Amino acid sequence: MTRTLFSLGLLLAGVAIGLAVAEWRLAAGPDTPAGGWTAWSPAIPWLLGAVAVALLFAARRLERRRLHRARLTPETFLSAGEEERVVAAIRSFEERTSGEIRVHLDHRAAGDLLAAAHARFGELGLERTRDRNGILFYVAVGQRRFAVVGDVGIDRATADDFWAGIVRAVEERFRAGDHVGGLALGIERAGAELATHFPHRTDDVNELSDEISRSEGGD
Repeated sequence: MTRTLFSLGLLLAGVAIGLAVAEWRLAAGPDTPAGGWTAWSPAIPWLLGAVAVALLFAARRLERRRLHRARLTPETFLSAGEEERVVAAIRSFEERTSGEIRVHLDHRAAGDLLAAAHARFGELGLERTRDRNGILFYVAVGQRRFAVVGDVGIDRATADDFWAGIVRAVEERFRAGDHVGGLALGIERAGAELATHFPHRTDDVNELSDEISRSEGGD
């Protein structure tokens, strides 16, 4: 599709340039009326040129999108600096609340997205926190989809729209291509709420790793 648009754009650009040159030569001839375009409307080369530019622009957008999707794997989803920023957000979260939070990057969700997220939630040990207040940010990078799931202690303590609010905040940034910003904002929002219901205590211990986990291979 990208090659077709690019080739068609180049073809139309060539035709537009050819028509413009041919008309300029005709207009410069001795039999041409003053100010006249003898062979065709002067709008035709401009119109073809505009269509050509639009096609070339569309081809460029599609190619950039293809390359962007091709690089979206659990290993490439975040740069080293972006990963540090997410881990810093996780640590800031856990300084404010007794809650635990993990970020997991998967290739693709096997079946239903929420079911896959809940399965990973259990595998990462988020159901074993003391106050049942663990949260998982699950990203299926190959499908460009994500889910946020939490334990029963949070459901009992927070309003019904708690999760929806976090999802909206993350989704807005993700749509703009700001993945690290979306994760950091979602973690910050969750921390602000959980600090009210599950404040950090002097006897709190870090029950789970703060590092981002990733699925290996095509898992």
